[in-house]
Parts: sequence; structure tokens; C-alpha cells
Amino acid sequence: MNTQPVGYKAKAFEARDLILFILIALGLNWIPAAPVIFGLVSLPTENTGPVLSIAATILILLANISPTLAAFIVTAMTEGRSGVKTLWGRFWNRNLSLKWLLVALLFIPTVRLVANLIYRTLDGQAYPFFHYSDIGAALVAFLIAFGKSGLTEEFGWRGYALPRLQARWNALTSSLIIGTLVTLWHVPAMLLSIGRLYQRNFWEYLGWMFMVSIIYTWIFNNTHGNILATVVFHAMVNTAVVWCCPDYATTAWYLYGSHALAAILIVVIFGPKNLVRQKPAEAIAQARVHAMSD
Repeated sequence: MNTQPVGYKAKAFEARDLILFILIALGLNWIPAAPVIFGLVSLPTENTGPVLSIAATILILLANISPTLAAFIVTAMTEGRSGVKTLWGRFWNRNLSLKWLLVALLFIPTVRLVANLIYRTLDGQAYPFFHYSDIGAALVAFLIAFGKSGLTEEFGWRGYALPRLQARWNALTSSLIIGTLVTLWHVPAMLLSIGRLYQRNFWEYLGWMFMVSIIYTWIFNNTHGNILATVVFHAMVNTAVVWCCPDYATTAWYLYGSHALAAILIVVIFGPKNLVRQKPAEAIAQARVHAMSD
């Protein structure tokens, strides 16, 4: 059965393919981390032998790119070269409007600014909006996050999994499922306390990921399944953590509250079904397309 995405939804929900994607994405991340987590081996150091260092580097690389790698592997197995080309093309297509590009770039900094204002109002203390005043450093951080996190994950989570989930469940439910998967994928980094972003409680991280996943889906669906938009948004999420304040360590609940408010407003205004406000004619046309594909 052909499952090429139509906009932001696949034509059909195929559980086996989705399960295979999840097993590859999570497995490639968990397998190299498990021996370290359970104390069987230690993390590579400067004194680690060259062979082990090379092997560890390869495993870490596979772990980092596992969502995107899983998407292309499963797509190649089930849909062949044309499916791979289509998946890749959804990153390069030109249907990303300037409006939604700006949303992807500025939404998270705006949410964090709101959290900053709440912090100032309730606590009566000035708190700088920027951790760093060097715009060049922020740009470098964004570009690193774009390649290291956005490209290595978004072809998988939003490019492959989200359209297929939305073929069966509404956008809100699909967002929560993706949020759960992404959280599980990050658990090894959380257990190993790798990086400032992952040094937090599992349940807090899961709740935050639920909120952010709704925003991801909202952007993805309103750009007709544009992967570039979610890669840009992913890069801004990671950049804002280290560049824009308030800082998670001191103002976590203000930040969570601002994300929660943003997610709730999106669901209320755009509707949980698609997180897209459609004109009646557009909704009817889309319904006809899906009816013909069933």
C-alpha cells in the first residue's frame, strides 16, 4: 500500500512500518547507551584506545541521527527510491511562506519572553532576556542546532512518523504520541546527564515535550508537511535554551506555564483535529481527497 504523505497526513496508517521505524530510532539510541547506563562500560575518555574511540564515535553518531536514519531506511524498504526522493523533497520544497518561517524562528523566543515578563511581574526582579549579547555566537549556536539536532531528528519524528499517526488519530493525539516517543528517545541522555538540556526530571521533560510537540504539529500542518519548518523550529528550541532566558534552572514553572498557555491557545483556536483553520471549501476538498485515497 502506498503511504506517500498527502500534505501533512499519510494516505494510510501502517502499524508494522511505524513500529519498525520506532524500533530502529529508539534502538540505535538505546543500544550504545545501555552498557554505560547499567555500568558495564565507561564513557570514552582521552585515554581510551583508538579502536574503542572510533567504535564509540560511530555508535554515538548513529544514535544522534537515528530518527532521520530510521525514516529513510523504512521508507526505502517500503516505498523504494521514489519514496526516499519524496521524503527528501519535503525538506527542499518551496511551500514555506515567509509568515510561517518567521513563526518557526520567533515563536519560542516569544514564549520565553512572556515567561520572562511573568517572572519580573511576580518576583519583582529584573532578569536579562539574553544570556549572551553576542549575536554572532547565537547564530553559530543556531546553525549547529540546525544540523546536529534539527536535520538528524525531524525527518523521522515529523517527516515520517507524524503524517502516519495523523492518518489514524487527530493532530492533538498524534502530537502527544510523538512527544512520548521523543522523550523516550532522550532518556539515555537524561540518565547520563549529557548536556544542560537533559538534566531534568523525566515527568517534567515529558510534560514540556507534550506542549512543544503540539507547537511542532501546528507549524508542520500549517506548512502542509514542510520538514524545513520543523527543522528551523527545532533549532530555535535548542538555541533558546542556552541563549534566551529565563533560565530553566531558576524559572522552570514560569517557562512551563508559558508553553502550556501557548499550546492550549493553539488547540482552542485552531482545533484539535488538524490544528489548522480551514475555509469550508478547503475542508471539503481535503475530505474528498482522503475519501478517494481510502
